Amino acid sequence: MEQNILDLFPAASTDLIRFNLYLSIGFVGVTLGIFSIILFSRWRDGVRYARRRKVEQDIQGFLTSYLFDDQTDKEAILVFTEQFTQKRVQRHIVLENLVSLHKNLIGESADKLRNLYCQSGLESYSRQKLYASSWHEIAQGINELANMGVRKYSELIRAFINHPHPTLRSEAQVALLKLETNAPFSFLDDLREPLLDWQQLQLARATSKSKFLSIPNFERWLGKSEESIVIFCLRMIASYGQHSAADGILSLLQHPAAKIREEAIITLRQLNTHEAVPSLINMFTNESTDIQLEILKAVPAIGDQQSIPFFEQVLGFENRRLQLAAARALCQSGQEGQNKVLAIKNDPEHALQQLAATALSYKA
Repeated sequence: MEQNILDLFPAASTDLIRFNLYLSIGFVGVTLGIFSIILFSRWRDGVRYARRRKVEQDIQGFLTSYLFDDQTDKEAILVFTEQFTQKRVQRHIVLENLVSLHKNLIGESADKLRNLYCQSGLESYSRQKLYASSWHEIAQGINELANMGVRKYSELIRAFINHPHPTLRSEAQVALLKLETNAPFSFLDDLREPLLDWQQLQLARATSKSKFLSIPNFERWLGKSEESIVIFCLRMIASYGQHSAADGILSLLQHPAAKIREEAIITLRQLNTHEAVPSLINMFTNESTDIQLEILKAVPAIGDQQSIPFFEQVLGFENRRLQLAAARALCQSGQEGQNKVLAIKNDPEHALQQLAATALSYKA
């Protein structure tokens, strides 16, 4: 049949037709092969999910029984170890469920789960991860030990606070908060790497969630050479209302780093530190616009009507952002300040009439 079809075409095109025919057959074969692989992959993933789900249900059922039934720890741990900790995949599932359940328990139930974790050998598996070559596996081990409250490995965990990988550093720092509740931020003494903004947020969240944390006086780290540590401590001082740190914060207004000076101004405003007003006014002229704007936010919040001449002086600057900020500051300085802005608004010949109207509308 193939020969009859080919006879209808000139000899020169016979090879091309045969090539196209074989190419089409090849494409169909490849398509069927890929389709078969996709079907097999989905079937395999479905089997794995079903198997994992079954193991999870068995583990969760055992843990529930272990917590609430009257079986001895020794018997239960032996059954648990033989049934769920011999295979790597099962150990991984067990650890996920055990750690997750332990997070939501306190008292005797939490202690019972911790005992199961330690006596079944799972603690040893978590500790072994601290010697892995992969940062991700190390972080996983640290997380497990910290959440299960195993304090005896704190020094091993401390070794990772300056690790090159930021995620692992963060995991180690948060872990030390959970494990060293009497001196949770002592790792700041040895920290050489910067505290990134998201790491600071992680530490702040972990601190707020902990019920038994001894909050230190963060003023002790305001002299650190790493700027991000100083900024973090300023934020924590503001968050926990540590007014005793006022003198240390005032000294930072002369710090060579602009970011630290700016953060110090923000902290003084949040702490409502009235004695900072003269220093803020004195430094105003020599600062960048961003820091000047922070000063104009801070002074009316922590000062009084004696600062009105300063705001009027800033109204004479050419920078419109500073002028508007000064007008708003006047509006926040009591009736006298508001009257001055209102007088400008009502003067049709005043160059700042529109700006004064904007400031008054902002206050309203």
